[in-house]
Amino acid sequence: MSNTLINSNTNQFVPMDAIFPAEDGHVAGLMSVGERLRHARSKAGLTLDSASARTRIRRDYLEALEHMDPRGLPSRAYTIGYLRTYAAFLRLDVGPIVDQFKQEVECDTGRAQPTAPKQKVEIKLPRGVLGVAVILCCVIAAGAWYATQIGKQAELAETTPRESVRVEAPKALVAELEESIGVDQVWANLPSARSHRSLILRASAPTFVEVRDASGRILFSRDLQPGEAYRAPDEPGLTVLTENAGRIFAYAGGQSLGPIGEQGQAVENVSADTLLGRSASTNTADAAYSGGL
Repeated sequence: MSNTLINSNTNQFVPMDAIFPAEDGHVAGLMSVGERLRHARSKAGLTLDSASARTRIRRDYLEALEHMDPRGLPSRAYTIGYLRTYAAFLRLDVGPIVDQFKQEVECDTGRAQPTAPKQKVEIKLPRGVLGVAVILCCVIAAGAWYATQIGKQAELAETTPRESVRVEAPKALVAELEESIGVDQVWANLPSARSHRSLILRASAPTFVEVRDASGRILFSRDLQPGEAYRAPDEPGLTVLTENAGRIFAYAGGQSLGPIGEQGQAVENVSADTLLGRSASTNTADAAYSGGL
């Protein structure tokens, strides 16, 4: 029997496998390259994963070949190479498979969008970059807020007239200050110079004198020259120290109480209260000194 039939209308030869079905029930002449590959793999009992593992061809490439999807294929040269390897692995006639694939699929420009799911590309920033970016954003925000506040204060200062602030003293204090205070009122609470409690020490010759209070604190300590005097404070417990008690004369209330000791006698801790307790008497030798007080 002849392998071909003559078409009476077109006078062309038609391959027999384009009319008669193959043993597995598919029409060989009407099958695409992808269908032939998928049929051969299924007939061999292989999965895409097992075929990929044995041929060392990526699974998505094999899947794109079986579905005739050029978007999932690499460039033409790589695609033809993978097709030859896959067809030989499935024990198909490599030459016709490649020729048919070239007619059915245009893959000169290589793969466009693969049918396999895209892997997510993670963009990893260097360590510290995110923190620096956050800090920079915070600084910029703070600067913008500060500039806004400064602008608002400037606008408020321009629109609001400045008013002088007058601080008024309390009325009670003003009334008290307005009252006239005399000199007598200022010195009213001070002890009088003629008070009997006010002790005056006057030197008739250069002599060292020291006066202490009741706690032992030194109130006065130096040499008194002839005619110089020291007025002690009006408080109890005062003591007097001198190198020559006969040259230091005590006065109180404008009266002479005489020297505090003997001529050339050094004394210490002489009680001022004792000196003030002396009877007031006028000493002829001290008349010249008492007349000046």
